[in-house]
Amino acid sequence: MQIGKVLKPQGIKGEIKVLPLSNPDFFKEIEYVSINGTQAKIESASIREDGVYLKLDIIRDRNDAEEYRDAILSVEREALPDLEDGQFFYEDLIGCEVFFEDGERVGEIINIENYGSKDIFEIHHGFSNTLCPFVEDVFTSIDTKTKKIIANRKKYLEVTDYED
Repeated sequence: MQIGKVLKPQGIKGEIKVLPLSNPDFFKEIEYVSINGTQAKIESASIREDGVYLKLDIIRDRNDAEEYRDAILSVEREALPDLEDGQFFYEDLIGCEVFFEDGERVGEIINIENYGSKDIFEIHHGFSNTLCPFVEDVFTSIDTKTKKIIANRKKYLEVTDYED
């Protein structure tokens, strides 16, 4: 399961800045990640406002870290901590169909980004995409097993209706 993407080296001691692709707190709770097909031990993890900063045992200095720019960090799903109610793995949400409460299809979640305060669902419908924040009142039911999500039409339109 992908949990992060290396953005760049940080400092001279081999630390890397990572864009989390899941809950940033996971990096403090796991011991190992896979990076470019190699298992690496997490020596330290710091969660900051602009990303996650990791020190991995296989990266000794800035030059080593540069080789991992844009690399994907992954772990076995079993290595991740249990989720709390209302939490989901990105990979379980991508591909879910979104419907309004009356059964009208909204679209399919094709991507999820996090820009700091909320996860943003990219929902494909017809010939376009809509961005919708993962806000509590918008999505009334999420079933990742059936890949079906129910949205409150009024709330959905409030948070996705952009005016220029």
